[in-house]
Amino acid sequence: MAWDNHFLGSLSAADAARLEPDLREIELQRNQVLDEAGRAVTFVYLPVDCILSVLTVMKDGAQVESRTIGHESGYGLLQALGSPMSYERTIVQVPGRCWRLPLEALRRAAAESLKLREIIVRHAQASLLQAAQSTACNTLHRAEQRLCRWLLLSQDRLRSDVLPLTQEHLAIMLGVQRTTVTATASNLQERGMIAYSRGRIRILDRPALERCACECYQAIERGAALMLGEADAAKREPAA
Repeated sequence: MAWDNHFLGSLSAADAARLEPDLREIELQRNQVLDEAGRAVTFVYLPVDCILSVLTVMKDGAQVESRTIGHESGYGLLQALGSPMSYERTIVQVPGRCWRLPLEALRRAAAESLKLREIIVRHAQASLLQAAQSTACNTLHRAEQRLCRWLLLSQDRLRSDVLPLTQEHLAIMLGVQRTTVTATASNLQERGMIAYSRGRIRILDRPALERCACECYQAIERGAALMLGEADAAKREPAA
């Protein structure tokens, strides 16, 4: 079966069979809240053509994005191996299709399969790498570089030149005011890299975006390729 999600696609036939009876394909809506900090995770979400945004929220309500999750991975994987508690807010940034799996179903299957546990850890490591790199990027690099990095990652996940992204989400991602988002996006548009209108960005010149982005885009891509490539290798290895 074509799952259109890397985590599910990396599973052995036996592990996929363990999970398939509990998997449900659902539609997620923009800004839908999937989990809040301090709440027990009950479902694992495995995107097909949507993007999830994982946010750290301050006491005053300010929030900043630590990472995004698309078809390359899933949300809630690591909770199947440890505490089920969420320590962040997770929302739907770009609406679309997603596989949903009860956390307990994944926990039971992981208890029966070393391969599955290894693949969960690999995907969790790739997600943590992105979060660490994004933290460094938000501290050290200019808003324009960060926006280019984020647009490239979003295009990779949606596999489309048109990105349905609002100013609100862009401001959260960059950790800046909306006026900064408008000025930065307008500058990229004037240089012919994107076409920007309310709620939609069209990628016009990807090579230029790659030149403008900081080193973090390539670092995230290389790290994910290494971790998730090893997840694919774990699928092929014979059971111990």
